[in-house]
Amino acid sequence: MAIDAKNFPLEGKVEGFLSNKALTEHRDVLYKGYVTQYNNIQAALEKADVTKANPHFSEWGELKRRETWAHNGVILHEWYFENIGGKGTSPGKKTVELINRDFGSLDNFKAQLLGGGKVAPVGWAVWAHSLLDNKTHVYVVEQHQNHTPWGAIPLLILDEFEHAYFLDYQTKRPDYLNKFWESIHWDVVETRANQWIK
Repeated sequence: MAIDAKNFPLEGKVEGFLSNKALTEHRDVLYKGYVTQYNNIQAALEKADVTKANPHFSEWGELKRRETWAHNGVILHEWYFENIGGKGTSPGKKTVELINRDFGSLDNFKAQLLGGGKVAPVGWAVWAHSLLDNKTHVYVVEQHQNHTPWGAIPLLILDEFEHAYFLDYQTKRPDYLNKFWESIHWDVVETRANQWIK
């Protein structure tokens, strides 16, 4: 199913931060290009032959690799456009509570966030909640094609690294995958879905 580019009416709200030309190029050309590419990839995936998937090259595999780039490009830009244009606003109660808890002060948080913005030659600094330690962190994301879909809380995990199967299946990954399918604990998946998808 195709997605539509969202409308972000930011003209007049980002003066002193972004020019209208910069805003237009970023939002109306680059962001919408990600949306177009995401839709093109989804359409191509419907026709690609998944049975030819392998670790070296296949049309389906390359489309899946590029899918993550397009997916993350869309969602990261949407979140970015949503959180700009608020000149004169202040952090809310919950935000302040999280910042103070995890960074000690707004100044420390600012230093971390802006420091993160200096690290990646091309990429993102992202403040995010970690399910690992139930804290917030500033993450530095170089580019965004590394197959980590932002905004996705995992429901089912399949480890494809050789360490997961080599001792039992040697080079027979398809046998491992079939056995994995038979071993899924669907009650756990259902619990995750009920907890995290509202």
